[in-house]
Amino acid sequence: MNQFNILSSIFAQTRYRVAFLLLLLFFLPILAITSDITVLPQFVLNPIADPLKILLMGIISLLIAINGSVIFHNYERAAASSKKTTVLGTVGALFTTTCPVCQPIWLVWLGFGSATAFLVELSNYLAVLSIGLLVISLNYSLKSASGRCEVK
Repeated sequence: MNQFNILSSIFAQTRYRVAFLLLLLFFLPILAITSDITVLPQFVLNPIADPLKILLMGIISLLIAINGSVIFHNYERAAASSKKTTVLGTVGALFTTTCPVCQPIWLVWLGFGSATAFLVELSNYLAVLSIGLLVISLNYSLKSASGRCEVK
């Protein structure tokens, strides 16, 4: 089975479509607010928001929701079987889902606030890198969902 067929078979079940929608509805506003695409008090689109940033954050939110649904599927499948290795591979996908535009928040929490001056200019490149990592993690999660693992 190819990746599209595996994804179609996962989303054929209602609970994974619901998980996808819930994750999308959770992450889309969070990423829109933290990346200054949406103005919080009125919850309206920021008139000076960069269209490229809006597109990248939409793609990232979509990929996070798809990854989360596939991870949920793999977790349920692993819980039903005696094999627990599929969960280990899919949990790793969570570490690739980071908001590249809202990096000042987590850098300040970690004590690296001065690094934000350098990373703000690179946010679009980091967003593209994040999208690439999300696609790679989705690929491996789907391989795990199909029952064939590439890890030796």
